Amino acid sequence: MDTRRGDESELEPEAVEVLVHETYVDAEEARFHYAKAGSGPPVVLLPGSGGWKLTFQALIGVLAQQHTVYALDPPGQGLTEIIDHAFPFGTDAVAQSIGSFLDAVGVQRSAIVGHSWGGGFALRFAELYPDRVTRLALIAPGGLNVKDVWEFRLARLPVIGELALHLLSAGLARHILRKSFAHRDRVPEDRIDDFLQMMRSPRHRSSRLRDILRVERSVRWSDTERDLHLIDIPVLLLWGSEDRYFPVRLIERFTTRLPRVKANVVPGGGHSLHDDCPEETSALLAPFLGSDRA
Repeated sequence: MDTRRGDESELEPEAVEVLVHETYVDAEEARFHYAKAGSGPPVVLLPGSGGWKLTFQALIGVLAQQHTVYALDPPGQGLTEIIDHAFPFGTDAVAQSIGSFLDAVGVQRSAIVGHSWGGGFALRFAELYPDRVTRLALIAPGGLNVKDVWEFRLARLPVIGELALHLLSAGLARHILRKSFAHRDRVPEDRIDDFLQMMRSPRHRSSRLRDILRVERSVRWSDTERDLHLIDIPVLLLWGSEDRYFPVRLIERFTTRLPRVKANVVPGGGHSLHDDCPEETSALLAPFLGSDRA
């Protein structure tokens, strides 16, 4: 396991401004909300809670310098709308929907970058559809059968979960985001306002909040952890030493099961490592993902 800081000279995170196209695409399960930017080998970004705008807004521009980037809101996140009334909402259902999204945008195989629960869904997708993933870069991923922190367990409680989402305050949203940073001066406060505006938007608000809770209450990771040994592609695992959502000690449960994993612990980094320590994270991601270039 490498605990050294990456060589920051390998990639300047904001050296080139790229055009980010935000749009929707329809598939059988959902009307997917996503962003597309750049050109080159495809990379799909799967966010943690909140959707790609809260999670990956800055990283899109970095990766789009060398790749065609698809930053996706999976079902139960962001502005994606579940349109299949029989959608089962569990881990496998969300993972399988990633394949439907790829079909809808005409991508057969892709690298995937997953953060937090997005990393868990990336792992499960690679377990179920190994021929569709070239490599995985996971930032403090879900995918282990462990107990969530209290902020997310709250959403699973009947009635209380509904009230918490419908009455979501700026204070609670800021607490949840700030907890994912070790460097308080790097918290993107402006994204919180955008996130709250999205959550309070009247367009499909009741169904959107319902879908968030259904996914939160249905996802379980026991099968994902059990099948980690099936992932026979290169995996880059990145973790901040000061993560307060998923403790860094969990990294060993991945490194002892994944056949082709390289793990890096970034000293002083929090859960949102790519925003908290962007130079170190980008310097590790760029060469790993660049191995897919022809």
